[in-house]
Amino acid sequence: MTIEGAEGVLDGFVEAVFKLIIEHHHKHVVELDLTLSQAQTLRILRRASLSTSKLAAGLRISPPAVTQLTDRLTRKQLIERKPVDGDRRMVMLSLTGRGKGLVDGFRRHRNEVFASALSHLNRNEQEEVVDALRKISWALGTSRPQPETSQSADELQTPTSADEASKLMTGAKPVPIARRMRMEWD
Repeated sequence: MTIEGAEGVLDGFVEAVFKLIIEHHHKHVVELDLTLSQAQTLRILRRASLSTSKLAAGLRISPPAVTQLTDRLTRKQLIERKPVDGDRRMVMLSLTGRGKGLVDGFRRHRNEVFASALSHLNRNEQEEVVDALRKISWALGTSRPQPETSQSADELQTPTSADEASKLMTGAKPVPIARRMRMEWD
């Protein structure tokens, strides 16, 4: 497949994903009056409770911005603040039952849509799609790291086919992607 062909596939995939987000998730986000930053906070806190400073670092925003963000989520009864024993200055943030239910509902719906799409493929194709998504997630830095290779950056090969790229991706080290988040103020 050529780069141009891959770009067309990526464009179609991204458009389909955005359509799903807009049609299915946007409705619930709007009903709850959640901003993108608030939704991202809920997703992060679903993994584990965090201190406000770690949440600020994870979102790449300032501690005062996290305070305002979490104040809004607390008022919506989606997160709660818990003082840390022995350290009056530290506060742990965690999801409430309502917050967990919201995140889990989004994930459940997303998984149902994905399973429905996969049902149109045979077993081998399903495995190939899941494997490819795993590799893309890893390459974008959104999943656990794969084993590193001993190759230097100068020794890394440029793949000439999809199969060669697939083989190279299983051992290559990901390049971190810088992300910035814009805060939305009421």
